[in-house]
Amino acid sequence: MVRYCVAALLMVLAWLAPATAWASPLLAQTAEAEAEVAAEVALTPDEIATFAKVYQGVQSLRLGAEREMTKAVEDEGLTIDRFNAIAATQLDGPAETPEDMAKVAAKAKISKKETKQFDAVVSRIIAIRQSTEGEMEEAIAADGLSINAFNSILERSADDTDLQRKISDEIVKQTLANAEATK
Repeated sequence: MVRYCVAALLMVLAWLAPATAWASPLLAQTAEAEAEVAAEVALTPDEIATFAKVYQGVQSLRLGAEREMTKAVEDEGLTIDRFNAIAATQLDGPAETPEDMAKVAAKAKISKKETKQFDAVVSRIIAIRQSTEGEMEEAIAADGLSINAFNSILERSADDTDLQRKISDEIVKQTLANAEATK
């Protein structure tokens, strides 16, 4: 149970950290996806346009989830800073037994109330993250991309400034077209 909580906390910290935590691929990659990255096949303008559209949708879902998680923390009576401070204590050492957890809490001056609040927030955040990941997978698939293809392009763009520029240009183009369409 404690090991599961620590793994969940790592995920939570990544979600509550600045957007740089999202620069890594959205979902776990398979050997097939790694092979796609290695192939480094040039992307067509249509593939870039599809990725840009999907990326914007995924980013929108991510931002919505971050707002939900922030609200979950605040609804439980904690601040983001205090939540992260408590989470950091959970990651500092092996707390295998309730006695170990009590020692960690005492050392960090975490009250029983805060422990209950923290546990409630973690449960809510895990549920939000699972739901959002499912929505992201659906959004990616809805536009005809596989998760592996999305992750491959995302990973390639991290190191390829030309690809970053093309994607960025396409996002601007799509945003302007959407703004014109809503006038």
